[in-house]
Amino acid sequence: MRLNIFRVLLLISVPLALAGCAKTTVIKHRTGPRIVSTDPSATQILLQIGAGKTIVGVSPWDKPLLPKSMGDLPVVGGYLHLDEELVVRLAPTALILQQAPERVEPGVLAMARQNGIRIVNIKINTFHQLFAVVRTLGGISGCQKPAAAAIHTLQSELKILATHRPKNPPRVVYIISTRPIRVVGADNFMDQEITLAGGNNVAQRCGDGFPAITRGTLVRLNPQILLISKPGQPAASGPEDPRLKPWLTLPLAAARAKRVDLITWPQAQMLTLHVGRMIDRLRKLIYAPASAGGVQ
Repeated sequence: MRLNIFRVLLLISVPLALAGCAKTTVIKHRTGPRIVSTDPSATQILLQIGAGKTIVGVSPWDKPLLPKSMGDLPVVGGYLHLDEELVVRLAPTALILQQAPERVEPGVLAMARQNGIRIVNIKINTFHQLFAVVRTLGGISGCQKPAAAAIHTLQSELKILATHRPKNPPRVVYIISTRPIRVVGADNFMDQEITLAGGNNVAQRCGDGFPAITRGTLVRLNPQILLISKPGQPAASGPEDPRLKPWLTLPLAAARAKRVDLITWPQAQMLTLHVGRMIDRLRKLIYAPASAGGVQ
């Protein structure tokens, strides 16, 4: 009798167990590279080498720059506030950061290690670093050949631009933020862009990177062309635009000649494979007639 009762209980429990299993949601992800990017430059480069389908999560800064077809991609946060639980659910093969190695949160490293996620921490401040990053992104996305071809094309383009330097380039200062005033200094990709566009970046003497300066220093630099970065904003409406008026009143050659311009292109402060387009826009602006306006 006991044996029969055991068999009955077993027959009852097995279907119940199977029913319980049926309620469990199993998330199935496609095979192949799956990339979460918290760096907009890296995201754009992935798109530019044809690796858009490998992107499964992005940062909030990426959203305005993505094509409409990718507008529903999950936002995992940025490197300072990363949603680790969401990252794990997305099951990426690689997580892209752009952060000093010593500043990467130990929790992020542990999360990646426990879930078999490769941390790809990029540095992309110069053209040379751009080429290295493109190779890395080509490798993790399975798009090595398109990446190599894109590097070759861009290197040839930059080489041609370098041979067309004017003899007396105009003095340029490029402001990337106004409170405090930060300018494009030496040894960075925006400095390289100004040079290849035919300008003389006189703010190089203020230091490397993006140093903060005073209005007095700006007056002493006395640029002939003053560029003010306002990525994603509307173009200037003219000299009366409130974003231009404070600069047009300064004792600068650029103000007297009405060569104060806004740079409103959304990717103006990003280094990607489209850097040639940015250089071309800067060249047209530097050598365009006075406008006291802006370029989109």
